[in-house]
Order: sequence, then C-alpha cells, then structure tokens
Amino acid sequence: MRRWRGLAIGAGCVTAAVVAIAAWVLPASAGTNAVGDPGFESGLSGWSCGGSASAATGTVHSGTYALKATPTAGDTAQCTQTVPVSPNTTYTLTAWVNGSYVYIGASGASIWTPSTGGAFQQLSTSFTTSSATTSVTVFVHGWYGQPTYYADDFALTTGSGGGGTTAPPTTPPVSPSPTKSPSPTSGPSPTKSPTKSPTTGPTGSPTTSPTGGTGPGASLAACPFWSTVTPPARVIGPSHNATSQAPMISLSGRLPAPSTVTGALSGSSVTITFSRVAGAVAYRVWRNSQSVGWVDDWGQATLSVTDNAPCRNAHYTIAALRSDGSDASTGALSQPYILADSGAVQPYALAPGTQLQYEITSYNDAGQTASGFNTALGICAVDTRYIPWGTRFKVDGYGYCYAADIGTWIQGQIVDVWLPGAEADAWGVQQRTITIQ
Repeated sequence: MRRWRGLAIGAGCVTAAVVAIAAWVLPASAGTNAVGDPGFESGLSGWSCGGSASAATGTVHSGTYALKATPTAGDTAQCTQTVPVSPNTTYTLTAWVNGSYVYIGASGASIWTPSTGGAFQQLSTSFTTSSATTSVTVFVHGWYGQPTYYADDFALTTGSGGGGTTAPPTTPPVSPSPTKSPSPTSGPSPTKSPTKSPTTGPTGSPTTSPTGGTGPGASLAACPFWSTVTPPARVIGPSHNATSQAPMISLSGRLPAPSTVTGALSGSSVTITFSRVAGAVAYRVWRNSQSVGWVDDWGQATLSVTDNAPCRNAHYTIAALRSDGSDASTGALSQPYILADSGAVQPYALAPGTQLQYEITSYNDAGQTASGFNTALGICAVDTRYIPWGTRFKVDGYGYCYAADIGTWIQGQIVDVWLPGAEADAWGVQQRTITIQ
C-alpha cells in the first residue's frame, strides 16, 4: 500500500486524570446518534480517557472542540464510551479523525487509517449485535509512539454503512514513482478486475474463486478487492534485471507469530483464537490485508478476535507487536490461514516451487507498509487474495520477496516490488516468472 505520510500536528503530553462519566441514553433508533457528547463540546463528558487526552480547540472538524490525544511508547491514548444498543440490530459507527494510525471501533468491528494527510478524514465501520447484546463500547485510539491525533463528530446509528476500508487522504503528496499506487479508497463493494488481463503461469495460478467445496463457508460471498479503484492499463516493456538484487528478508529480532491458531465460522462471523507471545503488548489480525481487529496483551493465555465480515476462502494473518516504536516492533507475519468451505480456519500455503507469470511493477516510497514493516529491498506488495501476506517468493530479475504490503493498483496477478529511488522508475512494467519459496 502506498502510505502517504501526512504531517501530524505536534503536541506535548499533558498529564490528565482518567475521565469516566457514564452516559445514560436510550438505544439508538433510526437516525438517532447513540454516542454522548460526540463532538467533545462538553469536554470529555461521557468518555473514559487516560494520559494525554483532552478536549481541545484549534484543530476541529466542526464546532469548537475535538478530542486531542498523544500516544506514548507504552500507551495508545485510547478513549472509550459504553453506549446502549438494541439486540439483533445493525449499526454503523463513523467518526472524523486527523493523524497517523488512528483507529475507531465497537463490538469487534474496527477500522484504521495509516495517515489522513494532515486533514480530517471520515472512518466508517458496521456491525450487527447478537440477541443478547444491550451495550457496546465505542473506542478511538492512536498507536504506540505515533504523533498526536484528533477525533471529532462520532456517530453510532442503526443501519449498515459502507465502512471496512479507509478513505484516501484529501491532499496526498505527489508520488515520485510513475508506477506507484495511490492510497486506499473506501467502499465494501467488489471492484473490477485489472484493466489488463492477467496471464496464467506454467503450473496454474492462485485463484480467489471458490473451488466447489461444501459446508457453511461455501455460502459466503467471494472476497472482493478492498478498493474500488480501477487501475489504468499499463504497457509491459522489455525485461531487464534490477541493479539492486533483493536478499531474503530477515525476521531476526522480531517477535514470532502467535501459535495454536484456531477458528470457525458461526453464523455470519468468524472467531479466531490464538496463543499469546511472550514480550508482546498487542496483536493485529487481518483478513486479506484489511484490519479485522487488535487485542491488547494483559497476560491472558489465549486471545481471540471476531471477524464480522468474512468472505469465502479469506486469508487471515496475525502478528504480535512490541511497543518500542522500531521497525522490528511488528513481529513476523504468521503463516497464512484460510477460511475453508467447511467453516474452519486452517493453515494454508502456496506450494513451494510453484511458478507463475506475473506483471511486476515497482515503487520507492519510504516509511511503513500496510503490515507495519518498513519499506525495504525485498518487501513487496501483493493482492492478498492471490498471494497471502507472509509468503516468500522469488522474482526473476529482482530477487526475493516477502509479501507484506498492498496497493490500490495491485489487483490480481500483479506484484509491486520495492526498489530505491530512480531504480523503481527504471524497472517499468515487466512480465516475469515468480517462484514460491
């Protein structure tokens, strides 16, 4: 994913007591906002916040005040509010945020943005309550060691919205590479296939299409691409090798991926359970590179995350996180797990030695990728419906790839390899053989 690096407005940490004032309101009816003090015009009334959080002026989406909070190396600067809801009801949570790595969520549904480009951006996510649910906890937080973030104008209303991915920054900087993909765009609807038809490899090709299985998972819709952007047609040029050859990415110094991963489809949701990793402060879980949720580690033996929007044959990835703010703070990406047609979440891998013909483009952005790894020679962007994150493969003329990024133009049988500076431009668009390791 091309991560536009917007400038966040700096602020020092302000010591504040935890604010916890209960908000007593009726469950939301159609068009009614269940969130109390959604724009922080009454300070932090109804919200439970800690650390640096405050209702501040100056950087707001509307009104006079907005939430202002600064994460630290050991705290995400989270604010929460418990609100009443009705059972068996679909809700949409929206909020306007400004900053980097800002998350909102409720009841197992969450969404985040890597950067808002220095302006406010609306995030939206939907969930359906169970028959026994009468309240949910709405939350917003940043990420360890990231700059100050702002949040404003929360709304929790009945009905399904469009959330699930983030909207693009309003003022992205000019991309230095002609083949780079723009930021993610919102919308849950499936996107069209790449303008250029993919070419199958000599031993077949990974496919996102269901393959005739039976069971509860077979009734789910096929997994859509996460963006509605249709990539432009790109002319394939002559093959030539990169000057810099990518080595195998080393995972030394990173936390290992969680083990004992199990999961199952129940109704319209999938619950994934896994064992804790010593030294981790939190965990991230993705479905086809899109955030399903995160879990803080308080020493519990097992942890779980619920995916409320599963799709057929979805690929899941899990990573353990440290809070030191370094590149290695994101642990090794887990082996892929697939939601089988049987309804079970089980290990999955492309067969080593498989050779495929792929369109190979290149980018040179600096900074963090969608998975949390920093861009580097050997970090590659993929369509995770075809090549799951954590997969290692070799690209003829480039070297070794570790699948750990995504891009709006990287749809279908396309891989975007990282190269430094002008080398990315010089690579152009090539048709090359990739070999699964």
